[in-house]
Amino acid sequence: MKKLCFVLTVSATFLFLFMVLSMTSVSFAQDKIQIKISNWFPVGVAQDKLLKEWGEDLEKRTNGRVKVSYYPTGTLIPAPQSYDGVVKGIADVTQHVAGYTVGRFPMMELIDLPLGYPSGTVTTKLANDYYKKFQPKEMDHVKVLWFHAQAPGILHTKSKPVYKLEDLKDLKIRTFGSNAKLMSRLGGTPVAMPMGDVYDALSKGVADGLLACYETMETWKFADFIRYSTECYDVAYTALFMVVMNKNKWNSLPKDIKDIIDKMSEEYINKSIKMWNDIEQSGKKLLLSKGGKIITLSKEEQAKWVEKATPLFEEYANNVEKKGLPGKEAVKFIQNYVKKYKK
Repeated sequence: MKKLCFVLTVSATFLFLFMVLSMTSVSFAQDKIQIKISNWFPVGVAQDKLLKEWGEDLEKRTNGRVKVSYYPTGTLIPAPQSYDGVVKGIADVTQHVAGYTVGRFPMMELIDLPLGYPSGTVTTKLANDYYKKFQPKEMDHVKVLWFHAQAPGILHTKSKPVYKLEDLKDLKIRTFGSNAKLMSRLGGTPVAMPMGDVYDALSKGVADGLLACYETMETWKFADFIRYSTECYDVAYTALFMVVMNKNKWNSLPKDIKDIIDKMSEEYINKSIKMWNDIEQSGKKLLLSKGGKIITLSKEEQAKWVEKATPLFEEYANNVEKKGLPGKEAVKFIQNYVKKYKK
């Protein structure tokens, strides 16, 4: 009888311990925070690596409390729908190009204007300082993590060199966002499309060139076709990228996790600057190695390009003002910011 009681007691003890461990395991699994990151850049390029690194970094800094699932190459959300995909909760985090959804972000889109950006460092610093100053309500649908912006965008052509405005006549140039109006004013024919469609457009003659930074020569393999780059830096534009999180997901996070993410976001501003500067130089080297020629416009010719582009600033500022937003103040802020770095 005593032996039976002992066996029953031991069995009951093991059963109790098993139940406790099972409940703990279930609780741990339920407590783990799941975050889905969507990215549309090709696997292995710098913009893909950086956002993937951010997810891995988040897992480490939270000691595994956050589990990240990463979806590259537009497998979860294609580029033009990336922002809406996060707003709807298809993904929790993504990066989106403001110029892919023209009119959606009237204040932030002003940064894309051809204001003569001198470097990728300036574009990204400006984007984050600008947002902190103006805090546009158009971004209230999401939690903004950080902004980054490409190196200065210039003109690249396949077979016809462009030394002056007249050379742009009849050339079909890939554009996006405000670049379409710029190209029309410069005399070329704008052809709007996402970056992922440009390679085929160049190969099939749908586009004779594009407005972009040197980075695209390597990231998107445009050096396969481009033979001339016209450095029109006095009208250089940028492309604004926003890294954002679903608002409901953000609100559901514990405060300590939010604090970690906020700290990381500040750090990744500088990581983004380094990324753009590195890949800009790498893309330029690749173009030259394939026989590409760089054309530098004279000061007199650059002045003609600036004259053509300048009316766009007032036009965009006035359109933003009509929406009750400080468009003129915003453009002046950007102009003064860029001027400071040009000295």
